[in-house]
Amino acid sequence: MTPDRLAASPQTDNERAERILAVARELLLAWGYKRVTVDEIARRARIGKGTVYLHWKTKQTLFTELLRRELRKTLGAVSAGIEQEPSAALPSRLVRQVFLQQTRDPVTRAVHAGDGEVLGALAITANGLPVIQELGFYALLASLVDVWRAHGLVTVEASAADQIYTIDAVLTGFITGGIVVPPSEDFPPDHRADLLGHTIEAALEPSAKPDESTVRAAAQDVLAVLAATRSALAENRSRSASS
Repeated sequence: MTPDRLAASPQTDNERAERILAVARELLLAWGYKRVTVDEIARRARIGKGTVYLHWKTKQTLFTELLRRELRKTLGAVSAGIEQEPSAALPSRLVRQVFLQQTRDPVTRAVHAGDGEVLGALAITANGLPVIQELGFYALLASLVDVWRAHGLVTVEASAADQIYTIDAVLTGFITGGIVVPPSEDFPPDHRADLLGHTIEAALEPSAKPDESTVRAAAQDVLAVLAATRSALAENRSRSASS
């Protein structure tokens, strides 16, 4: 451990890490993962290359943390919406909000779309899984479906597995876009989000609207799932930084 590392306060350490991640995000979107180097990140962050490695041992662990951070931000924004309005925890509304967050965040959108042009080697993990699966999105979706089923917010005629697949396939399709509709057609994000919400509602939600007490109880359980996922992402960061 270097004297600089010993002298750095936790606040300075965190601020520096955030600066490194901000530069890495900018370069990832501008150049793609393959072309970005740790040297260029350090130069733009105005720190030494060795300082970057004090936070992350490899370029891959640095960018994996960036992806975790972006997903945590998305889930934080979704949670904030539910805290303000519990009905935002309904399946159609939550999926709609996730879509909107991803249209606003090109990194998260690239993760969900498996965009190899942006993510490069990060698109598929060492285990051969799409990075979004490795980040825990499947487990999150499965937990949300369990909550919705327990509170009667989705029908029980279909299995949970079928509902998970439906949400995953429809959301991914809306994020990646179609191949038939010409680019000249005007489908702004809010309109696409509305179409997505209507699709999820028609496919999964019961025709009878839930009462307010049911929605509030479900919202608390949804918030707990989102909080647990964000904590797990943060814990993975701590482990990767210390390894």
